[in-house]
Amino acid sequence: MLPRLGTHILTLSNTQAKELAGRFVVIGATTYYFQNFDPAYPGQPPWRSGAEGKAYPLLDKDGSVAAYLKFFTQPTQKRLDRTAWLIGQKMYAWLPNLAAAPVLWTDTRHRLHGARINFHFAAYLARAVPGETWLERKSSIADGSVRFGEDLRWRCVRELLLSLAVLEKAGLVHGELSANNVVIDLDPRPNCPVLYLIDFDAFFAPAAGTIQSVTVAEGGTYGTPGYCPPGLAAAAKLGKGAVAPYSDRYGRDMLLLEFLLMGNGLPADDPLTDWNREQLGRQFAAWRARSDPACVQALRHLDPATVFLLSEPERPTSVELASSMGVSLPGTRALRRVTELPRPTPALLGCSGANRKIARRSPREPGVKVTDVFEELAGRGSVPWTSRMSDDEMKLGCVMGVGIAIFVILLVIATGIAPPQDGPKTDLNDILGSVTGVLGGCACLIAFFLPFILLGYFVNRD
Repeated sequence: MLPRLGTHILTLSNTQAKELAGRFVVIGATTYYFQNFDPAYPGQPPWRSGAEGKAYPLLDKDGSVAAYLKFFTQPTQKRLDRTAWLIGQKMYAWLPNLAAAPVLWTDTRHRLHGARINFHFAAYLARAVPGETWLERKSSIADGSVRFGEDLRWRCVRELLLSLAVLEKAGLVHGELSANNVVIDLDPRPNCPVLYLIDFDAFFAPAAGTIQSVTVAEGGTYGTPGYCPPGLAAAAKLGKGAVAPYSDRYGRDMLLLEFLLMGNGLPADDPLTDWNREQLGRQFAAWRARSDPACVQALRHLDPATVFLLSEPERPTSVELASSMGVSLPGTRALRRVTELPRPTPALLGCSGANRKIARRSPREPGVKVTDVFEELAGRGSVPWTSRMSDDEMKLGCVMGVGIAIFVILLVIATGIAPPQDGPKTDLNDILGSVTGVLGGCACLIAFFLPFILLGYFVNRD
């Protein structure tokens, strides 16, 4: 068990989530904007909700989604411990396909509150990746609006196997492999992936000890029907609370089949188990006839006649499949031993409706510099700058003003007490001048540093 935070774990209600829409937030030294409501669909929230929590898109200044903040639905200590462990692995640096893994934990309680809002929030940040989920992509493929060529199909197959093999070698299971947790970029930049894995909250890792998994009884998910091992879904329906993810192999095989077979007119909204078996068999036979025999041999276990009946141990490992497909695998990543919670990255929440008349930035370059925040707070628009200041900012301004005033007054007094330079030179005057000079200097130093001492108090009082 990791050490507990000194403050309670926060959750975020729908009402609070609405208040965040359109506001800017500074996380570390980068400024983002919470995605706002779409005027065309005012009833549709800008965040995505799931079994694990809310994923709130963060935009950079040109309006592109640069990152996501993930808020827990049930913020138990175990969930927080698992998130800290996951962040500590730095999986986003293992492989470009894992770039959406959690990066940091952020908390508004560790920074001055920068907006008139009556709640704090805490969440983890993950980078956004280009593309759309496979769930969205395959619907477009099925209705004929998107072309999914053979080269892209095989890239998706190889990159999925590469990603899962890297996790497998490290002793990690994604835990919720499904069409909604795989992002496909049909127009990737040179040397960039086509496929990304997202949402690692349901991970399974024996090396994590007591937090290796989160069960259904603890508020976790057993996976997505149609992609999780069938035994998990059946056990969950029977009310077995100890059910938890443990393998990605069934979901991997379903995704591989979809990548290879999905085409115009096929039922994209249904899992493969609900497809007409004769139609699925014809699609598989056509794929086998047009494909490289070596690849067909490597993926022979995907035959619809048997693929739904195999148990998890009977399915090939992702490392075996990647090797048989000629995928080059990097070295094994050693899992880090996380013994304490990382210090949260401070978050400064700003006002909504701030001025955004700035130079456009590249859609793939996330965030802006922290200096841009002061342009926002200064208020170039019609709203007075004082109305954009929080109570803490007002107090801090008053403290700074009083400190400077005391500094000036004491400086004047010390100068006035000192004997005139053209007056009589006596020992008493020399002593008096020295004493008042020292006392005045000390008072001036105290008055000068007082605002900074109080600033530290306000920043760290939470």
